[in-house]
Amino acid sequence: MAGRGPAGFLFLCLLTGSAHAQEAPYLTVLPRQEQGRRWEQSADLRMVQKRYLEAIDLYEAALALNPGNAVLLNKLGIAHHQLLRLDDAKKFYERSSRADRHYANAWNNLGTIYYGKKDYKKAVRYYERALKESPAQAAIHSNLGTALFARKKYDQALEEYRLALLLDPEVFEKRARFGVLLQEQTVEDRARYSFLLAKGFASLGYVDRCIAFLRRALEDGFSPLEAQGDPAFVLVRDDPRFQELFAQQPVTLPR
Repeated sequence: MAGRGPAGFLFLCLLTGSAHAQEAPYLTVLPRQEQGRRWEQSADLRMVQKRYLEAIDLYEAALALNPGNAVLLNKLGIAHHQLLRLDDAKKFYERSSRADRHYANAWNNLGTIYYGKKDYKKAVRYYERALKESPAQAAIHSNLGTALFARKKYDQALEEYRLALLLDPEVFEKRARFGVLLQEQTVEDRARYSFLLAKGFASLGYVDRCIAFLRRALEDGFSPLEAQGDPAFVLVRDDPRFQELFAQQPVTLPR
């Protein structure tokens, strides 16, 4: 949860009670492939507007013209996921992964289902399968890191966060994009989560972001002594902002 998550996609208005009934006179004159593409685009527009029930109708119309399309099946899963119909979402993600065993987003989104159920072991398995098919997706590395974090495998989580940052330094400033649900919003131990990200940014030389996440960690209650003594920050210890963090210890914010 492409990315619970975290962000967009696409729309149409409903006058007759049937989303596809309104557009049918216009679309039925088009070739079958183009007709299905128009349904999909209309559904994508509705996803942007959070009109998920209408999107489901339109995706199903597109799928009827192109049965077994892995992308459409995955999008149907996402629409159901947004409505918190997790069992329906899971079925569509599974159908999508069967339709195309190499489609990474379906495997990733199955991971988000199990992460949401707090079955972190299965979530890790599905994220790893997604990365086997598409190893350069920063958001999936982030998701895997967060599932490992939930299992208290902090060193492995940090490595996945570092890989995510190498692929996309902005990945943790983004929210879930359509089809790739980021799990950052659901982290329970936010202080340690921010601390690990600060270490990841420090190791890659992103000083400004390191300081920002370290400040968040301290504000959320992370131990200043542990943070100050961690060797990961050797490259930023001389930065006046780093020193100021510990000279003026941040007030822990209420949650």
